[in-house]
Amino acid sequence: MDEIGRFSLFSGWNLCSHCKSPPVVHEVEGVNDQEKHLANKLPSCSKCHSAAYHSVECQQAHWAGGHKQDCKKLQKAIKPLEELMGWFHCDNDYTSWLSMDMIAEFYADKNNELWQRGVKEWNYQNYLEAMRIFQSYLLPYKRAWCAKPDTVAHGKQSFYIKEVIGTANEALFCMSALKLAKRLLFCSYCEMDGEQVESARQRLVQCLSLLVTIRQLHGSPNDKVKITMDDAWMELALSMEEVPSDRVIARHVAKMAVTTHSCNWTNPLQRPGFVAKVTLDAIPFIPRDKHPNWCKHIESNWEHILKEYQTLAMNDSRWHDVGSGVRGTGHDDHMVVTGRRWTEYVLFGSGSIENDAPITKKLIREHLPDAVSLAEMGGGEVIFSRLEGDTHINSHCGPTNIRWTAHLGLIVPRSRSDCRIRVADQWYNWEAGKVLLFDDSFEHEVVNDTPEDRIVLLIRLWHPQLEGKNRLEAMMKAIAKKEENVVKRYHPAM
Repeated sequence: MDEIGRFSLFSGWNLCSHCKSPPVVHEVEGVNDQEKHLANKLPSCSKCHSAAYHSVECQQAHWAGGHKQDCKKLQKAIKPLEELMGWFHCDNDYTSWLSMDMIAEFYADKNNELWQRGVKEWNYQNYLEAMRIFQSYLLPYKRAWCAKPDTVAHGKQSFYIKEVIGTANEALFCMSALKLAKRLLFCSYCEMDGEQVESARQRLVQCLSLLVTIRQLHGSPNDKVKITMDDAWMELALSMEEVPSDRVIARHVAKMAVTTHSCNWTNPLQRPGFVAKVTLDAIPFIPRDKHPNWCKHIESNWEHILKEYQTLAMNDSRWHDVGSGVRGTGHDDHMVVTGRRWTEYVLFGSGSIENDAPITKKLIREHLPDAVSLAEMGGGEVIFSRLEGDTHINSHCGPTNIRWTAHLGLIVPRSRSDCRIRVADQWYNWEAGKVLLFDDSFEHEVVNDTPEDRIVLLIRLWHPQLEGKNRLEAMMKAIAKKEENVVKRYHPAM
């Protein structure tokens, strides 16, 4: 099937939105594993496509419990994605639509002087005036690209791009379309930062419609098209993740990007900002029988680690809110916390001090030098992590797939059902003296609905398949990618 024909929303719901349990598995004879999975998949809400249920009873209970209001918000947030699918499903050619005179204006770029005037205002730090000019420049293109096939702004008759531009002009069109896509992307950055979320999402969908059209015309897109497309999908997903009520829709965005091979992601539940180019196993949760040997050494000394935590817990001046900036990394982590407090004490990484927790640090240095080297390079940390009662760490993905995360349970609330962690589509529980090992680039969340604190020793370590020079190379590329994204976000596309 054509890549655009595969545009579809995420449907792999494995947890009931009401009772949070997995589907009841029914054994079906004479079918393969894929067919069995489909037979046991939870049906989703037909309106928002973002909640799933075991039964009508679960759906009714969830609806009465608040989904009625949430569903309307989700339907509104998902609309740009449905429009994107609609544009490319309207005909067998799967091409976007423009009027004849808009194509001519598009080539001539008559408004380019207007955009350049906006760039000058931006460089003079007159950001509001620059945004007004940018939005004015993009207004006619917005009308053209938002139009449905039978209601094009410049007349009732619609034209396929191939019919309008002709084969000889395809290269010129693609060059112009890429320039416009980059400008739409930049404008979406500005609008997201200015909390104009709906407008930003619409820009991103327009941007993606242009980029996908280029792919259709060109066949094999160049690196500039690939990079811009990756950035657009990333920003569209982030626009969902930064609005708590819309976070679940990031799965839909990632599903569309993954199935059309227009992004570096390979799994809708794994959406890191940086994906290493080397092939790394994507394992959300590592079972105990697959744990490396260092886990046993840490577990056998957990009571010593607990005592050192208890000593440090009395020094409030060394404990800081996660995301406070003291550590030097994880500045946005506070955005995913709701409820009371999530605090940390840094052992390795920016913000750490010498001569504290000597036993714990000695164990880490001896058995987990990987964690120390990662922390020293600024790619992770080793901390005591304290999640107070009645606090949630909301669903999110870590920044990169080049590392794993370990939690050694130190103090764990008694109610397992009210204090747990979800990684990808499975829930897990901590045990005192036991290690949980997972890949935090997969979607994950933590719930502590008890009155007690949950304390773990949190350790970031290199992905075990990254060794030697590959580690340094991956880290340098991750840093460069982060810096490049900042430049793109605050420097107007030309």
